Amino acid sequence: MIYLDNNATTPCDPEIIERINALLLDRSIANPSSNHAFGWKANKIYEETKENIATIYNALPNDIVITSGASEANNHAIMGTIQSAVLSSNNRKKILISAIEHKCVLNTVQFAKELFNYEVEIIPVNEDGIIDLYTLEAMLSEDVLMVSVMAVNNEIGTIQPISKIGALCRKFGAIFHVDAAQAGYDKIDIIESNIDLLSISGHKIYAPIGVGVLIVDSMLTMKPTPLIHGGLQQENLRSGTISPHLCDAMGLAIAKMDYLRESEKIKLENLRTLLISALHQEGISFAINGSMQHRHPGNLNISLLGYSNDLVVQKLQPDFAISTGSACNAGIIQSSYVLEALGLSEERIQSAIRIGIGRFNTEEEILLFAQRLAEVLKTMPSIN
Repeated sequence: MIYLDNNATTPCDPEIIERINALLLDRSIANPSSNHAFGWKANKIYEETKENIATIYNALPNDIVITSGASEANNHAIMGTIQSAVLSSNNRKKILISAIEHKCVLNTVQFAKELFNYEVEIIPVNEDGIIDLYTLEAMLSEDVLMVSVMAVNNEIGTIQPISKIGALCRKFGAIFHVDAAQAGYDKIDIIESNIDLLSISGHKIYAPIGVGVLIVDSMLTMKPTPLIHGGLQQENLRSGTISPHLCDAMGLAIAKMDYLRESEKIKLENLRTLLISALHQEGISFAINGSMQHRHPGNLNISLLGYSNDLVVQKLQPDFAISTGSACNAGIIQSSYVLEALGLSEERIQSAIRIGIGRFNTEEEILLFAQRLAEVLKTMPSIN
């Protein structure tokens, strides 16, 4: 089976697996909060992880909060900030998010709207999936508490102008939160980009599922309240026993991504170019969704006009793993709101598939996929 769904999750890097196994087998590591040699050793791993991550993002070690993933980090950033604003009687009651945010941002903001009676406004994107800065500036005011924008979209891979958005937020005094779950191939400096809160996902950068990071800039005056209360760990921002092996895995994944960033970007872009060429050579007609100029190097979202995306994905199994542009909630298949935000037709949305190329994919796999997709389409009825 060939895995081409790396935008959903990446396989854990073998080097990281080896490190995790070594730590799990090390009987001299205990609770990082324990006041003895076993605890000190675990705490050293935690502290070194924070230092390494902070260096890469131009943050301070105490800005780093280890979480269970990007969903928790996004929830913490948004709900924690709103709760902090409520407790301080802040008069800003408006939140801005883009039309193509991940569900963990969309649903969190909707919950906050209902719970605290906040106003939520949606920042539109253009047909390429990019926020228009003039539109955003017109929406900003002294009523806006927070702007939450994903650095890279999970479906279409489009990259937002984060630094320019951050400058606008700073101009109007709005807190700027960035969901960077998909942004492993983008060099992010929280100071240069005026980012107050940054969410990172482990399993999108070859770490195991179940670990992430929230960076809370030390200069942020209104810090988010904790979502998890207990033993006051992590500067009292997230209570709970810290996992040394997951901390270490996250730190190594971020460091390795930082080290390999440029060379791996070239590799993935070359594989994507090969894929596009191979699809054309196989006689497959398709339309690319989202900007190709500003895009995650391993993402390709295309519409196979006239064919059902769900059926295509089914027929490719078990040999190839890709995904569609639709989301399934409680068993109900819905059109992709991301592609809808681009203004695409229903036909184009219902025929969209996402191919996620990753660190361990090869040219041979790409060519085999194009060949197999052509074979599948020949057996399928058109939905036109």
